[in-house]
Amino acid sequence: MMPSRIRAGAVASLAAVAFSVVPAGGPPAGAADGPLPRAADPGWIDEDLASAERAGAVLDGGGLRAAPGSGAPLGAPPGGASAPDALVTFPAHAVGGAVRAVDVDLDTSGRAAGFPVEARGVRADGAWTEWSPAGSAPGEPPEVVRVGLPAAVERVQVRVGIVTAPDAAPDTDGDTASLSGVRLRPVAAAEGDASALPGAAFAARVFTTRIGLVGNTTANGHKVRTNDNFAALPSRRALSAKGKGDYTVRVCTKGADERAEAPPPAAGAQGGEQDHGARGRCVYLPVWDVGPWNTKDDHWNEERQTWDDLPRGLPQAQAAYSDGHNGGRDGSGRRVTNPAGIDLADGAFRNGLRLTDNAWVHVDYLWTAGHRHRAEISATSAAGTVDVRPGPGTEFPVTGTAADAASVDVECRLAGEAVKGPNGDGADWYRIGPGDYIPAAFADGGGDAPRCGGADVPSPDVPAPGVPIPDVPAPDVPAPGVPGVGGDPFAAVAG
Repeated sequence: MMPSRIRAGAVASLAAVAFSVVPAGGPPAGAADGPLPRAADPGWIDEDLASAERAGAVLDGGGLRAAPGSGAPLGAPPGGASAPDALVTFPAHAVGGAVRAVDVDLDTSGRAAGFPVEARGVRADGAWTEWSPAGSAPGEPPEVVRVGLPAAVERVQVRVGIVTAPDAAPDTDGDTASLSGVRLRPVAAAEGDASALPGAAFAARVFTTRIGLVGNTTANGHKVRTNDNFAALPSRRALSAKGKGDYTVRVCTKGADERAEAPPPAAGAQGGEQDHGARGRCVYLPVWDVGPWNTKDDHWNEERQTWDDLPRGLPQAQAAYSDGHNGGRDGSGRRVTNPAGIDLADGAFRNGLRLTDNAWVHVDYLWTAGHRHRAEISATSAAGTVDVRPGPGTEFPVTGTAADAASVDVECRLAGEAVKGPNGDGADWYRIGPGDYIPAAFADGGGDAPRCGGADVPSPDVPAPGVPIPDVPAPDVPAPGVPGVGGDPFAAVAG
């Protein structure tokens, strides 16, 4: 089958490449008459297929294809709406100027249901914007698709999904959906377009369920481990790359006000009621999967991708369960049997938060805030966590965990117990949240944070300013049991 030309919007990772930027007003004169030959069109840059990070995809002589026998689509609920059977993410590119959109050009062949394209960029504070889906491109031929970005960025990245046709034979050469070429073209921001950094992180009270599913593969290609530490959210827009924490959540058993009013745990306390009951516990987790229930419900955003009739912070599954929204069904038509708006891997659920059943938790969507002093958690292993304490020393009880690769904003640093970790040794400790401290030796970055005010004494009872938790309805019913037999809303595993 001859390759087809599809021009669409895009994805990438971190390679400094210089290329020209199309003006915000549109492409050069004559571009609307059709694509120029690649050699004569300097506005586009070719992606190297071999450099792409692949989830559920294989690279052969014909290009990138969904791996045979990969199982359920990545991030798709069983029997639910279409989601990619494979996902390929290309390295990021420095564009040498402010960009607010990306055009993408795909070469494809075989029988496919589609090749969804998304893009994102790095904000001025070094944090990634969320993944944005492709739309139409003004001034371009109908086949050109443009991905608009929510902020002016100087680095862009593109990812492309492969959705095979339902009746396509996956093992038939020449008939399987294949991605054989990807080009991208940045579109310059308007003159003077400078995006202000966001304020405090958005927060909401949502219902969590436990993931389980050890040995399965998440939507970003991670293989679920025993006692793993990551989260799943019901939208692909906040899906981190494999092994990365670009999108990190803080999940706590108590809200900020409850934690502030509780007495701080004393040095030498051994945990139990002191850390779990009075102040609650918190975990910092990268988002590595899509679920529960929905796959396009970015309920933490003011402008939601779907379900814009619901208030910000209210997951559609919760509205369906408690108020009969959408006839009590999710976006795939399944009857919603619990109000979950987040899923937690087993280690975070059982060890980090010490939950024994599904529960209501408080979630801060940390990437929605401006980051002043970014740092990435470095555990002693990729499967590990760093203990979170209410003070700068191991004499303080453990009140939570921070997973390897989680991205945090360091509020301030102070002197404490000398500790040796993956990033050296020293007595500096970082405050990464209200009353939450970790050794600086277990974080990459954050060294430019200011010293904590006053004496080097922790003040866990003083919360950082934040966005109030939205007042959303909670079903007045007993929480269902930990999922695993029936009604499990987890929707993001394949294979």
